[in-house]
Amino acid sequence: MSLIALEEHYAWDPASSDNVVATWLRSNDPTAYARLYDRGALRLEQMDAAWIDFQILSLFDPGVQDEPDAARAVDLARSANDDLAESVRAQPNRFGGFATLATQDPDAAAREFERAVTELGLVGGLINGHCQGRYLDDPAYEPLFACAESLGAPIYLHPTTPHPAVMDAWFAPYVSDGMHLASWGFAAETGTHVLRLVYSGLFDKFPGLQMIIGHLGEMLPFAAYRIDRYYGLGGGGGSSRGLQRLPSEYLRSNFHVTTSGNFCAPAFACTLEVLGADRVMFSVDYPMDDNQVGATFMADYPMDDSTRQKVASGNAIRLFGDRLPAELGAS
Repeated sequence: MSLIALEEHYAWDPASSDNVVATWLRSNDPTAYARLYDRGALRLEQMDAAWIDFQILSLFDPGVQDEPDAARAVDLARSANDDLAESVRAQPNRFGGFATLATQDPDAAAREFERAVTELGLVGGLINGHCQGRYLDDPAYEPLFACAESLGAPIYLHPTTPHPAVMDAWFAPYVSDGMHLASWGFAAETGTHVLRLVYSGLFDKFPGLQMIIGHLGEMLPFAAYRIDRYYGLGGGGGSSRGLQRLPSEYLRSNFHVTTSGNFCAPAFACTLEVLGADRVMFSVDYPMDDNQVGATFMADYPMDDSTRQKVASGNAIRLFGDRLPAELGAS
């Protein structure tokens, strides 16, 4: 049985040169910093130690999405994808890649997505949340989603720092505690972004579109019952957009979730119960989380062999198809 991890990050300059987390790691955790910038021997050594067969790499948050110059962001994304494709070609049986997309320019992002998948051989795209306050339910992004659906290539919606207005209203007194980051803010931000996409009717318009979210679903599986129960009860006097199905049904048909950085047995049990074993995939969130911790969780959690195989690799192989090495399906 293969083990595929698909929320696994790397840093690349110039896009990552001013990254706050990378700068902190350089001074405070040189080992993690070295792992973040490595796409060679060190990364492979860490994968082998945890029996991870394949990683799908993505540029570290926020990628190019905080670049104020849209034209420069587009150029950086193209260069980052060319560079990542070289890493994939050097280790095609160990690495795949998610394209970096400059969502400052929605049309350019759609063109780059197509180029990255059809010409560079990347497996899909990864977007780090909102782009300077602009969310993906903006109709300007419909060509990007149409492209993804047409290609059968998924988009990973990765967390980023919450919207500036939310930072001011919710998190400002607790920034030093990191409340706005991975402990809470990332999940609240990304889960809300997912619901904006669902409520906008995006998946009624593009029913074949597939997306991925991490961290066992950014709290959405736990909340799915109440989301369905109260959908459309806005109390504001207006009408809802009239989705064709309940919100949770789109989570089960248009989203996969990964285990990235959330190796918690009760949360995993909830996610499996709500979304089903066909929608959950293994990931680590390397190098922010440890490969061996993730792999040990995967090996020790009590589940039947069919579920374990699906989560470990089967669901990823089904989702990405022949964009992954054929050997992974034979293991």
